[in-house]
Amino acid sequence: MTQRLEGKAAIVTGAGSVGPGWGNGRATAVRFAEEGAKLFAVDRDAERLRETVDRVVAVQYGARGIRVNTIVPGQLHTPMVEARLAKQRSGGDVEDLLKQRQKRIPLGIEGDGRDTANAALFLASDEARFVTGTEIVVDGGMTARCD
Repeated sequence: MTQRLEGKAAIVTGAGSVGPGWGNGRATAVRFAEEGAKLFAVDRDAERLRETVDRVVAVQYGARGIRVNTIVPGQLHTPMVEARLAKQRSGGDVEDLLKQRQKRIPLGIEGDGRDTANAALFLASDEARFVTGTEIVVDGGMTARCD
């Protein structure tokens, strides 16, 4: 690893996972740790605040060199798909659900928690030193498709 985040701290919310595998939070926490960040990881089951809080915090703390950004994961293949969504949406047939979801993604593949983690890694790195108060959508193009 390159230790791009050495000396940096990160708060990773949603760091748990409903099942085995690479959920968004888990993958992000692991990726940050691999790159040398000090982590504060939390997970709770409550409605999350969206871009309003993030943008307010970004403006308030920007002068102190603190950047605040949001990652918006789309339909990723995470443990939640197999533990919950397949039961809710396709009678437990995971393969059927994955095929349905993949048809809607313009890239034609389904990402996973590592894609979210890599977007987060970019935002936390020095390569994103001038990026704050924004969102990165990690959805294989679904938002751009607009249907």
